[in-house]
Amino acid sequence: MENILYFEGAGMDFYGEEQTKFSDVGNFRIRTAFKNNYGIPFYIELGSTYTYNPKNKNEIIAWNLRIDHLFKLEDRFKEEYMTGGYEIKTNHIEIRKLHYTKETITKWINENLNCSFDTIQVLHSFYGYRVHGDTENPFNLMDDIDVNHDRAKARKESFQKIDMEYRKALNERYSKISLCDMDDKSLTIRCYASDESLSKTKLPRINKVLVNH
Repeated sequence: MENILYFEGAGMDFYGEEQTKFSDVGNFRIRTAFKNNYGIPFYIELGSTYTYNPKNKNEIIAWNLRIDHLFKLEDRFKEEYMTGGYEIKTNHIEIRKLHYTKETITKWINENLNCSFDTIQVLHSFYGYRVHGDTENPFNLMDDIDVNHDRAKARKESFQKIDMEYRKALNERYSKISLCDMDDKSLTIRCYASDESLSKTKLPRINKVLVNH
């Protein structure tokens, strides 16, 4: 079984070949909290930056890695780590020479944080994974979550189905709904069309949809 480091997709998902030809990560900004081989929990947040053609400043020739945040969770709650800050110091110039790919990110984390992951995977919103928690549990460790691929797929399909129903009824090209909540058997959406437009469809503004998986 592969040892996968799961990330929350914290930015926009890739939407075309202009991204996928440079990167297989799938999202512009990702973050996670996890334990390394020695049981030390870390938080890392990273994203993409770009290299431009020196002869054409409008042409991107590579997607590069940037690390925005990196720290041990135990240090995060110390008093600014004795005024020196809790962030782990990294060489941003050297990191930006690396490509923003699954392979490169996995290799960097393994070599620098004492890990042995085989790859990374970014979880879309229908998995329900959120790194940031509440005041009692500020961070949700990737190690503790239930990664249910079948449920996430069913949730996404249910959302897409109700989304198309609202688009058709509203005669809209683009989506007019957003995801509000999810549980094991359902998801709740909210339509943000105008009262006038929505009243003509007989569809509710808040709608709970069953999820079969």
